[in-house]
Amino acid sequence: MIKMVKLKKFKEVFDQLHTDEGADPEKQWLMNHAQSDSTRAAIRNSRNFTHSELAILSTLTEHDDTLAFKLLQEESSLSQGMLSRYVERLANNGLIEKFHTPENQKAVMLRNTTIGHEIGDLHLKLHAAQNRRYKEVLNRYSRSEQETVLAFLNDFAAARQSLE
Repeated sequence: MIKMVKLKKFKEVFDQLHTDEGADPEKQWLMNHAQSDSTRAAIRNSRNFTHSELAILSTLTEHDDTLAFKLLQEESSLSQGMLSRYVERLANNGLIEKFHTPENQKAVMLRNTTIGHEIGDLHLKLHAAQNRRYKEVLNRYSRSEQETVLAFLNDFAAARQSLE
């Protein structure tokens, strides 16, 4: 009976790591740190940015807000089709603009709008804040304890994936 109670608690904690239900702490962080009302409105009105969409905005921000689609594709792990869909959605939401340069009318260039830049910048800052928090947590445990926890989580995740 005690083992079943522990199993239930482990599953509850593990489920919190990957659930999409309930509160969205990342979205709330973005809202709390947005500088402009229009950026807060864009975040609030989004049906939920995917991490891939935020990564696109962040990548453009890291490249001074402008990058060729082809170069973005090379930096991304997304297929061309998925990347195109995300770019189209971001463009339709006014977060990026697509354009061509006079020198190359074939190449599709992407540029963050002001709001797209702020969200991309916020996303980069969010990851930096998360990494600081994760390091703080890790520093509470010895290397041996970290390795034990990591082994346990890998085994627990594998058990979930290998249902036969």
